[in-house]
Amino acid sequence: MTEEKKKRKKSPWWYRLAILIFGAIFCVSAFMAGRDFLEAKKEADAFDSLSRLAAEYAENGTQSSVETKTDGGSETVAEKVAEESSPEVKYAKLPDDPWKAAAGYAALQKVNPDYIGWIQIPDTRLNYPVVFRESDPEYYLHRAFDGSKSYGGTPFLGEMSGVDTKCCIIYGHNMKNGSMFGTLVSYKKAAYRTSHPLIYFYVNGEPRKYEIFAVVETKALSDGEEGFRYHQYDGNISEEEWNELVTWLQSSADYDTGIIPDPQDQILMLSTCSYHVQDGRLVVAARRVAE
Repeated sequence: MTEEKKKRKKSPWWYRLAILIFGAIFCVSAFMAGRDFLEAKKEADAFDSLSRLAAEYAENGTQSSVETKTDGGSETVAEKVAEESSPEVKYAKLPDDPWKAAAGYAALQKVNPDYIGWIQIPDTRLNYPVVFRESDPEYYLHRAFDGSKSYGGTPFLGEMSGVDTKCCIIYGHNMKNGSMFGTLVSYKKAAYRTSHPLIYFYVNGEPRKYEIFAVVETKALSDGEEGFRYHQYDGNISEEEWNELVTWLQSSADYDTGIIPDPQDQILMLSTCSYHVQDGRLVVAARRVAE
C-alpha cells in the first residue's frame, strides 16, 4: 500500500479528537466513582467502629477502651477497630438489653464532647451518633464524628433542640448510596412505616423509643415565601406552637397513620433533603412512647 493510500485510510482528526474526549470523560468518571465509593466506605467504617466501641464498653463495663485523640496524633481505639471493618452494608439491630447498650453509647461522650446520643431504626442502615456544637450548630454538616472533612457529615441537632426539649429536630444528609438519612426516603410508602414503626434514641445512658406518626414532603422556604417553617418549631415550644406543628404534620402527611400525639408527648423530627421539588425536604415525625 502506497503512502498516499495510507493517508486516505487515516481517520479524520475530529474522529480521533472525539475518541480522546470520550476516553478522558470515562477515566474521570471512573475516578470519581471510585473516589466516592472509597469515601463512602471510609465513612461507614468509621461509624461502624464507634458502634462496636460502644458495644465493647457495654460488654466490659470499663472506660479503658475509650480513648481521645491526643495532640500528638495517636491512633484512637475507634480508628484501630475501623481498620478491621468490612465494606458490606450493615443494618441496625435492636440490642437484647437496651439499657446496657445505652450505657455503652453514653461512653462515646469521652471520644467527642459534642456527642449527644445515638439514633437507630432497627433493620435499616440508620444507625448513627448525633452531635451538637452550640457555637456552630451546622459544624457537622460536612464533618465526620472526629471533625475531619466528610461529605456525608454526621447527624446533628437543630439550633434550639435539646434531648429533653418539647420538640427535637435531627438533621442528616440524604445520601444517594442510601447511607445517613437516605433510609428515610422509604417512609414515603405506608407499608414501610408499618414494618419499621419505631425510632430509638439512646441518650444519657437511657434508651428512648419513638413511634412514627407522620411523614411529610415539604420544602425549605426562602425569605418572604409563604408556607410553614417546621424548622422554627424546635426546642421548648409553647403548647400553642406544639399544636400548630402537630396539626401541620398530620394535615400535610403523605398518608394517615392513625396515630394522634398527646400534648404531653415529646416530638422527634428527622429532617433530610428531598428531590421532589427544588430545595425539597423530607420530615419523619415521631412521638416519644414509654420504653
